[in-house]
Amino acid sequence: MATQQSRPRIGVLVLSPDFVKPFRLFHFRRKEMESQEVKYVGVDCGKKSIEVVRINSENSLERRQFSTTESGINNLLQWLTLNDIVGLEAGSQSFRIAKSILNKGVQVIVLNPGNLATIYQSLKKTDKEDSLKIARLIQRHPIEELPTVPIPNDEEEDNRRLCSEHENWTKQLTQGKNRLHSLFTQAGLTQITKNTYEQKQIEKSL
Repeated sequence: MATQQSRPRIGVLVLSPDFVKPFRLFHFRRKEMESQEVKYVGVDCGKKSIEVVRINSENSLERRQFSTTESGINNLLQWLTLNDIVGLEAGSQSFRIAKSILNKGVQVIVLNPGNLATIYQSLKKTDKEDSLKIARLIQRHPIEELPTVPIPNDEEEDNRRLCSEHENWTKQLTQGKNRLHSLFTQAGLTQITKNTYEQKQIEKSL
């Protein structure tokens, strides 16, 4: 009697409605995110205003201007989307703005302006053009090829601020001493040197 070969069993997978609904929602959201293309945003930070240009997927441009106040930066954050990649040059306000953008979950690239100077040399210098140049730069070059600056944490930023203040006051002190030396020399008080600029030493010299 010939042995009968076993056939593969064909079964039916039955999914409960409670599983199908969230699965379909997840699948739809994933497809929606994949269909959305990355947009590139260049930011130029001034003292009182922020000039912004976004390059859309069809290469059309969106221009915006925001103030550097807290409300202005909040408006910038509301305007940005999770599909944006933001680029800006390192500067006095850049790190504060970059941290706010990062906290929203948007990718941000801080660029070293010293290394970008040669790239911008032949282009006209205006704020709006700078923001567009930055947007073009991060659009055309991978981040590995860009001269980036790491965003400091709060402690590092405090240390930088203290060092900057120390350097500023040291420079002002040196300028003050040079000014006094010039005045004393003009008045014929040549016995007073830069090493005798403490108040008590000046009084003794006089």
